Amino acid sequence: MVENEQLYNEIREAVNAIPMKIGFEGIDGISEYVTKSVLVGYAIVQYTVTEKGLDNSEITKKFVKSNPVYQDGSGSDIYGVDTHIENEETVIGVVPATCPTYGVFGLMPLDDLSLEQVSSLSFSHFGKDKFLGFEYEGVEHPNWISMLREKWIEIVYEHETERELWGEI
Repeated sequence: MVENEQLYNEIREAVNAIPMKIGFEGIDGISEYVTKSVLVGYAIVQYTVTEKGLDNSEITKKFVKSNPVYQDGSGSDIYGVDTHIENEETVIGVVPATCPTYGVFGLMPLDDLSLEQVSSLSFSHFGKDKFLGFEYEGVEHPNWISMLREKWIEIVYEHETERELWGEI
């Protein structure tokens, strides 16, 4: 819920003025606000969870999930693929992705980005990339730039309302 409509609209106007573009991850890493990474497949991963039953006995459950595997465009000397596997997880298979498929990521602002910084485009540090979704050939997908802008507006609005609360503005 937006309590300060005027502030929200000012932030929306400032964020909409940022020249955001879509690009592909290259050897230099992320180059645009929205980056598409080539999805080459899915690692099928098994993991185990142990919990206590009602009678205090241990119950062990096995689960399976899929982790996306992306073409590594990080610019490292070793080109390959990239996915995240935890220590307690085991890869039990790999399924190829349909071609072409992309994982789409957005460059997120730091949590303390102010309206003044957005309005003047005076920021150069960013937070962690946000996974926005997958893009499959022939399938309708969201407007990635609009989706990312909404997330930016939420972050800046939250920061500005906190600053108001603490009497910083």
